[in-house]
Amino acid sequence: MKSAPKLAREKVPNEETSQVKRKLLGHAGASVGDETAHTMSLEHDPVSYNDAIAHPDAKFWKRAMAEELEEFVRKELFMEVGKPKDRCVVGCKWIFKHKLGPDGQVERYKACLVAQGFSQVKGISYNETYAPVTRYGTIWTLLALAARHQWHIHQMDAKAAFLNSDLSEEIYMKAPPGSDTRDSFVWQLNHALYGLKQAS
Repeated sequence: MKSAPKLAREKVPNEETSQVKRKLLGHAGASVGDETAHTMSLEHDPVSYNDAIAHPDAKFWKRAMAEELEEFVRKELFMEVGKPKDRCVVGCKWIFKHKLGPDGQVERYKACLVAQGFSQVKGISYNETYAPVTRYGTIWTLLALAARHQWHIHQMDAKAAFLNSDLSEEIYMKAPPGSDTRDSFVWQLNHALYGLKQAS
């Protein structure tokens, strides 16, 4: 199995640097050195790869990016191929987000790689878009039935759900910032990625 593209990955120490301690506010009963027990600073999430790696808590964002790339390899999302001369190559961008718990503390750092699908051409890199959605009436009906019959309701989240659908078109994407893909190579996508017309 292919190994994940290399991205600087550091172990998160138990004790943060003083700079990160000043940035992240601890609260009573929480360890400032515990990654899951931070209260988010008032600063916004990083808006680019360069912003994330220059951030005081860059080690967390690097770890989040590495986890995302490892998921891509596990799902066999892409193949590294030579850049085609006669095909449009879609760009990509990292999106960074603090995931907060019910008490307002940072539970995890999330990095999501999205394709810049606005550069896709209809009839070449996609044919149609279809987004299945649930009607509220259906949800209300299911909840009413569950209440009537005393059924147990469970909620689930499919991690990386978009990565489960296959692509029928040939889609080429630039390698993400921070990866070790060679300059003359791009990613040929095997499955839909966030941002593509096929994942709308």
